[in-house]
Amino acid sequence: MKEDRERLLNYFEEMKALEESTRDYYTKISIDRNFEDQEIKDTFKRISEEEQKHADIIEKIINIIKYNI
Repeated sequence: MKEDRERLLNYFEEMKALEESTRDYYTKISIDRNFEDQEIKDTFKRISEEEQKHADIIEKIINIIKYNI
């Protein structure tokens, strides 16, 4: 059971890191002065905010696994 728990934690930690990395990339695009189209920048900002929401959900899952399994 402990091995399954650790495997799950590792999986979700990797997933969270991917979401955060993606969020950071989209945030960089949203503030990049090389992109002049504000609509594109706004779109990437919204996407980065959604990626943060995904990371927050995954953090909740990690906590459930840590404290309940």
